Amino acid sequence: MIAPYPVKLIVVGAGLIGPRHAQHVHDNPITELMAIIDPQPDTKQIAQQLHTLHFPSISKFIEYCNSHKLPYPDGAIVCTPNHTHVKVAGELASYGIHLLVEKPIGSTPEEAKSLKVYTSLKNVRVLVGHHRRFNPYIMEAKRNLHKCGEIVGVQGSWMLCKPQDYFDVAPWRTKSCAGGVLLINLVHDLDLLQFLFGPIHRIYAELLPKRRDHEADEGAALTIKFKNGISGTFICSDNVTSPFNFENATGENPMIPHHNEINGIYRIFGSKGTLSLPDMTIFHQSHMKNSTWLEPLLQEQIEFDVAKLPFDSQLNHFVDVIRGNEDPYCCIDDGISALLCIDAVLKSIDTGMPVIVEDVKNIKSNDEALTLKELRFHLSQTGEASIPVRKFLTNNYASLKTQSNYKLPILIRESFGIPPSLTARFEKGREVKNSLDGLDEAGVAKALADILKQ
Repeated sequence: MIAPYPVKLIVVGAGLIGPRHAQHVHDNPITELMAIIDPQPDTKQIAQQLHTLHFPSISKFIEYCNSHKLPYPDGAIVCTPNHTHVKVAGELASYGIHLLVEKPIGSTPEEAKSLKVYTSLKNVRVLVGHHRRFNPYIMEAKRNLHKCGEIVGVQGSWMLCKPQDYFDVAPWRTKSCAGGVLLINLVHDLDLLQFLFGPIHRIYAELLPKRRDHEADEGAALTIKFKNGISGTFICSDNVTSPFNFENATGENPMIPHHNEINGIYRIFGSKGTLSLPDMTIFHQSHMKNSTWLEPLLQEQIEFDVAKLPFDSQLNHFVDVIRGNEDPYCCIDDGISALLCIDAVLKSIDTGMPVIVEDVKNIKSNDEALTLKELRFHLSQTGEASIPVRKFLTNNYASLKTQSNYKLPILIRESFGIPPSLTARFEKGREVKNSLDGLDEAGVAKALADILKQ
């Protein structure tokens, strides 16, 4: 079904990036911000400022929709901590909600592959939030790459200093399993490099010196070989004083000052010219038959509209993805490919050797990532509404245990006066709760069958 305008969206996660997403959804005339979901109490104030609802969890939001007979949202923007992306996305997909999942798509390629399999089964469309693909500087650079001729090399940097409160408000950013500049920030640039030049074949990486007392890395220097033969270097750090990074140079993030005089955070070297970003200057000798160092180079400034915000472009594209008008500009496989590059970086650091990047096609899904772990029936001992559930359990409990080879815990929780419900707990804590109120015995059986399909 094609979603009508405005497209109803929720934002899950109200940390550093969530409120920005929520503001863009609120301001966009073709989208409606249905709710913000985050367990932190101060999220309520953010929601009030945006004239929307706040819920502490997805299950509470779903309960609200069911009790008010409201349709579920058309889409959700997932911007929770990195290691929860697959868990949260899987829970939303179980309700048929289309997804924009912030990068990285998952903690591991295998986990992300399991999300791809699951969302495909649920007919849920997924856009991965590598939003810099929508940045006007990047889009214009891609359109003008041909002016460089045959591209030979690329040089890039992402260097700045994150303040201590960046880590204080989200301690997970200090952990090696989810934080660090490689997984949080370098993954953006590796995605952009593949977006511009194609798949990366091989990476060699050396860690930069650390100055913080954290588990997580503070950056690395890389040499990169692309499958098409292009070679490059890239250096990244979040603990140096420098404006040579995407945010400072482009003004993309309103929280980070824009230094519009910065140039050369990316330099693309080709047989006919060199393109510098974000100043969008091409150095060339197109007026000459053969290039030579004995003659001066001409400078050409590429003029284009820089006013379009990447988050707005990404949001408009997400609406088109939801409506079935476009395929995701950055799909789960693209997100997995960026993760595989990060994996290669980490393996290279561990071994001290260059590492070939694994092909996305070779990645097997981690079936455990979304596996059913437990069923819980909640009912009243004496309530009339719970009679069909009690009958269903009396008649079917033994066969349910047999069908699962007695490996699946099936719990019965009784409490006076509560409405009957069924909760399924999946791997990594994801839970799906269905109300059984008002259902007869056959309806309870169908509700169980539906939840087992997830």
